[in-house]
Amino acid sequence: MHGEAGMTIGGVLLIVCVLALLLVLVSPFLATVPVDTDTGRTYCMSNLRSINSAITLYKSANDGAYPWLHDKITAWDTTLVGTNRNVDPNGMHDDPNNPKPRSITSLMFLLVRMNQPAGMFRCPDDQNSVVDRDVKADANNGDVPEGKYYWDFSKPENLSYSYQAPRYISATTYANGIDNSLMELIVYADMTPKYQGDEKWTPIPITDQTSQADIEKQLSYNHKGKQVNILRVAGNVEAQKRPDVGDSQDQIYTTYGANFKARRSATSTTLTDHKKSRDTFLIGPVGRSEAE
Repeated sequence: MHGEAGMTIGGVLLIVCVLALLLVLVSPFLATVPVDTDTGRTYCMSNLRSINSAITLYKSANDGAYPWLHDKITAWDTTLVGTNRNVDPNGMHDDPNNPKPRSITSLMFLLVRMNQPAGMFRCPDDQNSVVDRDVKADANNGDVPEGKYYWDFSKPENLSYSYQAPRYISATTYANGIDNSLMELIVYADMTPKYQGDEKWTPIPITDQTSQADIEKQLSYNHKGKQVNILRVAGNVEAQKRPDVGDSQDQIYTTYGANFKARRSATSTTLTDHKKSRDTFLIGPVGRSEAE
């Protein structure tokens, strides 16, 4: 009996050793498997629902308005994430009449400042993203007292989503780009390809004849171009296969300027062309690539 038991234990140990060896040999290949999964896409949609809940709380505390800092601002589309994160945009170190350039992500961070989790801004399919752990100052730092929240995320890798761009008014003035009455307008979505990866993204006109392969190149890299998750003003979160899903088939990663007949085929990514409230133009976070 003892001999049989000994053989059984020995056999188990042999199997364990073989499995361990196989794991060592296979693990480098597992690391190269694409991260994008159905689970990741579902989790990402859950993030946007959480962001919508946070926006609802923010609006209830701010007279129904979406996150905003100043109506006079510059360089929203080129300012790196973390710029002026130590400076209160309404405080002693900033001039409301001549404010310093801000990152668009500082508007997203206003939700974190309301005690919302910074992790909801990270899509699990975004391989380079990390949750921002440095959201509060550990010492007095500019306008940020010890233990209080900063005014922006630490770095671009803390965000996997893009936000509606401010509307261009003049060279020194921008306005909140979100109109509460435009229910189809998209507020958030998976990050624009302009600020992702090392590839150089070039927007193209989209028509009914545009191939699926070309359409996928116009979508966020979060889900390898297979899906883009969006959040509308109405509060609904959707999974889409195309980027021309804004108001009246608006291409959500470009701005169509004053040409209302060409929303779908727009190719401009210049902030000064974003002049209409019905134009969904998602930007940021700047700093992920050399695209800016």
